[in-house]
Amino acid sequence: MQTRRRIGVALLIFTLIIGGLIGRLAWLLLIKGPELTRRALAQWMREIPVEPKRGIIFDRNGNELAISASADTVVALPAQIPKEKAPEIAAELARVLKRDADAILELITKKRAAVYVARKIDPEVAREIRELELPGITFTEESRRYYPYGNLASQVLGFAGVDSQGLYGLELKYDEWLRGKRGYLQYPTDNQGQEIPDGTPTYIPPEPGYNIHLTIDQVIQHIVERELDNLMVMHNAEGATAIVMDPSTGAILAMANRPDFDPNNFMAAVEETGSQSVWLNPAISGGFEPGSTFKVVTATAGLEKGVVREDSLYFDKGYEVVAGHRIHCYRRTGHGQQTFVEVMQNSCNPGFIDVAQKLGAETMLEYVRKFGFGQKTGIDLPGEAVGVMFNKVGPVELATLSFGQGPSVTPIQQAVAMAAIANGGKLLQPYVVESIRDQEGNVIEQREPKVVRQVTSPEIARRVALMLESVVANGGGRNAYIPGFRVAGKTGTAQVPKPGGGYYPDKYIASFSGFAPVDDPKIVVFISIHNPRGRYGYYGAQVAGPAFKSIAEDILYYLDVRPQAEATSAQVQRIEVPDLVGATASEALERLRDTGLNIRIDGQGAKILDQTPKAGVQVPPGSTVIVHMGERPPSAGEPVQVPDVTGLSLRDASVKLSAVGLQVQAVGSGIAISQSPAPGTVVPAGSMVRVEFKP
Repeated sequence: MQTRRRIGVALLIFTLIIGGLIGRLAWLLLIKGPELTRRALAQWMREIPVEPKRGIIFDRNGNELAISASADTVVALPAQIPKEKAPEIAAELARVLKRDADAILELITKKRAAVYVARKIDPEVAREIRELELPGITFTEESRRYYPYGNLASQVLGFAGVDSQGLYGLELKYDEWLRGKRGYLQYPTDNQGQEIPDGTPTYIPPEPGYNIHLTIDQVIQHIVERELDNLMVMHNAEGATAIVMDPSTGAILAMANRPDFDPNNFMAAVEETGSQSVWLNPAISGGFEPGSTFKVVTATAGLEKGVVREDSLYFDKGYEVVAGHRIHCYRRTGHGQQTFVEVMQNSCNPGFIDVAQKLGAETMLEYVRKFGFGQKTGIDLPGEAVGVMFNKVGPVELATLSFGQGPSVTPIQQAVAMAAIANGGKLLQPYVVESIRDQEGNVIEQREPKVVRQVTSPEIARRVALMLESVVANGGGRNAYIPGFRVAGKTGTAQVPKPGGGYYPDKYIASFSGFAPVDDPKIVVFISIHNPRGRYGYYGAQVAGPAFKSIAEDILYYLDVRPQAEATSAQVQRIEVPDLVGATASEALERLRDTGLNIRIDGQGAKILDQTPKAGVQVPPGSTVIVHMGERPPSAGEPVQVPDVTGLSLRDASVKLSAVGLQVQAVGSGIAISQSPAPGTVVPAGSMVRVEFKP
């Protein structure tokens, strides 16, 4: 009996032990198994991350604005570097990489499986390191972001960092779509961390990012940026901004600012200016007092509420007294008796004060909000500002609000508001991304136009548009007139406020906001010039109006919008532009002196090669004739020497070849690596030079 009891106890203990062991085994296998497996693999498997190829950013026509090219990254495997050779290896790497040898030695002797030594290096540097055949030094392939057009649309595109992560602009906003998924190269090692010679490496490929197609048109963007460059030089300006928008959809066709930067070397501008503010996009984040372009809001509210009609009369004595404050018109002697259309043409502040007083503060603020001021437009770019708008206004604030002094708005708000007049009263949400697609071109997301609200009726929008057309035909916007096109728009000149209150006496923002053609609007263009200090003055009519004309005219012809002879107003006196081609600048100035036309000189050289408008075109008095100076280009067939364009971008190569009368046949994209005929070859002017480009 005693023996049987002992056996039973022993069996029970044995069963409990076995059960415990089985339970422990089950726990290890089922619960901790995956974790333990991962740890075991980590001990004898090494992995090197493989970066995915970041998605391409295209313009609306398929031109590559941001691409990712393969680049080698130098990786050190410390366990495979002989201790006694580490200083020598570090010295060799330092020599090629032009880095500090001690810093590299510290890197390659770390107790890690793998460390980066140099990331995304140039191909020549990688080749030189490979030829050294240094033990424990290997390479992995990564993607390097490249912007083929340099500064073009830099503040819209933004840039990506060394880890291919979006840091600014669209690169940041759409980073999750663009960046893709990282892959790995895994290989087995022994207990010393050395790669097993016969081991089978495992490659987990990265997944590339999605491609983004923009509404931005590279040609239109170039037109805009060319004009901004001219403005900065001609007017000695502190900055400039321009936006081109399709008023029927809200699509942004171009958006640019000056100063800007090259996203291929985004730190260079910071080192030059000492500030990262150059990376920001003032077109959506820069606040300024709008000035007279804001009168569109007052006019719309006044017409819709019936407090004023186009033929309503107002006598301007040169000022209005509001709550004891005398608020002047820019014309201190006054304009006398005017219709409301003439009040708009003359940009008469007292006339708009009268309309705002009849509307009242509540109604005026209602229309300000309806036009989208004081709120974000919702554009798909990071960093949009809301501006500063009154919630309540007294008599003086109401008066100054009527002509755009006091509130702070953004350029994109201005463009969207003008588009509402152009498209029949619809406030649209602006956007720059048309679609997101995979690597096969399949559409993942497609953007559709979005109407935020109906600001005003189509009839009122039409009436305001006709008033704005009269501003260009007969008023202060004459310099924005484009021969053969019906153009509507409004100039603006605003003082720059001081941080502590009041205004600088000598700092202004000149602007113009308009659209064309009036009967079927294709584009809205907003342009502002910050603190122009040139000999052409600082008023919007003098500075921004001609810039609008230059931009809009080129875009309309590019879009194949044809001029109409009947588009000119019969009320406007016309002057025929003389033929200035072949003349010197002084001869051209003499010919234009008595015609009532202004001259603007573009470029350098002894003779005028071209002019805008062309000879024979009828233009209003006060219009500006732009003459393009230069040397005589080679005649067709004349022998010319082929210049060296290797190492240049497509744009720079085209300019260099065109300067000597040659044409470019581009193959690929990126930087020119070869050309045919070779540099120095003599060929007839007009010949084609084949240039191969690679990222």
